[in-house]
Amino acid sequence: MGMAKIFGSSYTEELLRLDGTQFQVGDRIYCDQHRATIRFIGKVPPTNGVWLGVEWDNPARGKHNGSHEGKQYFHTSHPKSGSFIRPNKAQGGINAIQAVKLRYGLKNDQNGGVDAKELFVLDHNNQQTQVEMVGARKVNLLQSQFSRLKSITMFDLQVHSGGLDGEFGAMCPIVTHLDVARNLLPSWELVANMAKQLRCLKDLNVSDNRLTLPKDPTSLSSCFGKLTNATMNKMNMTWKEILTVCSMFPMLEELHVGFNNLVELADSAHVFNCLKRLDVMTNSIQDWAEVLKLGSLPMLETLIISENKVQTIFFPDCSAREKSQSFGSLKSLIIKKNSISDWSSINELNKLKQLEELQLSGNPIVNSFKYETVRQLLIAKIGSLKLIDRTPITFEERKGAEIDYLKRYGKDWKNVGGSSDPAKNKPSQLFVEQHPRFQIMCDKWGAPEDSEFEEKSSALKESLLAVKIVSSEHPGKGELQKKLPATMTIEKLKTLIQRMFKMNTEPILTYSSSKKSNGPRIPLDHDMRQLGYFSIESSDTIHVCW
Repeated sequence: MGMAKIFGSSYTEELLRLDGTQFQVGDRIYCDQHRATIRFIGKVPPTNGVWLGVEWDNPARGKHNGSHEGKQYFHTSHPKSGSFIRPNKAQGGINAIQAVKLRYGLKNDQNGGVDAKELFVLDHNNQQTQVEMVGARKVNLLQSQFSRLKSITMFDLQVHSGGLDGEFGAMCPIVTHLDVARNLLPSWELVANMAKQLRCLKDLNVSDNRLTLPKDPTSLSSCFGKLTNATMNKMNMTWKEILTVCSMFPMLEELHVGFNNLVELADSAHVFNCLKRLDVMTNSIQDWAEVLKLGSLPMLETLIISENKVQTIFFPDCSAREKSQSFGSLKSLIIKKNSISDWSSINELNKLKQLEELQLSGNPIVNSFKYETVRQLLIAKIGSLKLIDRTPITFEERKGAEIDYLKRYGKDWKNVGGSSDPAKNKPSQLFVEQHPRFQIMCDKWGAPEDSEFEEKSSALKESLLAVKIVSSEHPGKGELQKKLPATMTIEKLKTLIQRMFKMNTEPILTYSSSKKSNGPRIPLDHDMRQLGYFSIESSDTIHVCW
């Protein structure tokens, strides 16, 4: 039965979008800068006329649960997310064809575009010659040739459908990247219909939409046959729903599902057998046991779990000195801004077979010591690491970190039964659990001697570098004589120089050797490196530019 038979012809006109299509239950609408889903279309006595019963994406926008004067007209997922609005208040949006033309079509001169008649001029032989356009005008001209577009972004254009069947793909046949985030698309079936037309599609972003799940997801797999990258942030989805959707993506290698308020995860190897990169940042995951449910993913190399609520990390399937069977392919763990505060969690990360990169900033543990000490401890405790917070670990840095670790904890090791004599070396089980790599470092660099545990105040004095700090560009600032520890980082040196020279900008530093009067100036171009790394010696000169 059509809308006209239900409400009359006048009501049918009220329910039309600008593109001539008709509102239906389940459609998405935009009203007063808020988005909602239509849950009801009809009369609401004693008022006259037709109403739309909507459920707002933002529950604070609504007033009720779909009931009015004791009668339930529709249901909402939140007790206060429903409202009744008149159809003329609802904006139904545009289709994908209109959106592409709006964003990529030729613009007039006033907007920096170019009219087609300007593309050719007459040369001195009175022959037409194509003009080479530059800047925004040239970009607009190239983009307006829809058949050449490889990347299409329709972010926040209120797109509600793909248009006439087949038209989208015919207009944009070679698109590999499609961004339809924050639009009015109502269902995965509709998204699949758009993807089906884009036979080269590899990258899809549907973030910040509310899409109903497909009744038979496997039947839509052919629509996403080449898709390798999917982004589904801010979609209010559970992990079960995410798995249902991703069962349509047989070749998926990268998945982003941030901002979904996820708390629970599940074993997902049956769906993600090709997945290499998973991003679950900014959710509500607290228990590492939930993260471990992803440990069976066979190809996973990068896991991003930043901005969650994880407090501890553990791999209970093996002892302190063994390697876990979980996350067998994981090389990069990005777990910034969580609640990790204990070093036992770092010991546990050494159980990962292939971990090479760790990003840990924003966790309480990084404030337990100075940054340089924290970095050294991370290097010593996790033997396979090559990058910490995107900064590479050199052989020299690892050697220094591990030798310092032996000195730091050597006395404790000796006190609980450790010995350089293999026959007598029986440290306690508690020490082994707290320092699982200690024996490995002993075998590598030699066990620490008793003399190394003695305090040597003179050693610090001997390690200070007496240098000159000058600025040839600003001779009025004078020449400064400073004694600096060889362990000072370039970042801290820059801060010190800014204070001494009363600078507002970051200085550029180089140094020259006192042994080579005409030698080159060596750039101090790595903020996390220490002065000793650059082989600076006493009597050398540090040059300051800004």
